[in-house]
Amino acid sequence: MEQLVSVAIRGEQYTIRATEDPSYVREVAAYVDAKLDGVVKNAQSLPPAKAVVLASLNIADELFKVEAERKRSEKLIATKLGTLSELLRAAIEEGAGGSYDVDQESEVSGV
Repeated sequence: MEQLVSVAIRGEQYTIRATEDPSYVREVAAYVDAKLDGVVKNAQSLPPAKAVVLASLNIADELFKVEAERKRSEKLIATKLGTLSELLRAAIEEGAGGSYDVDQESEVSGV
């Protein structure tokens, strides 16, 4: 359900129409505000439009780096799962080829 959420960024009030939880929208707005503050502190004479562009580039850079790390992690997990699957298959095949005599009482009692 859409709702209106009021946020402040660089002292300006914005009303955001959002389907997300209002606290989440405020958290995102606070993050953007902090990024803008960081840009402005490093270059106080920077026009507001340029500060917004630089803050946007910083946020996009973070997003791209996190996405690249996620892809690397997924690839590593897939590789490890493939190796584990091969080891498990080999262990099952090895076990299927052998014969086991199990005493029923031992099997039930765990002895």
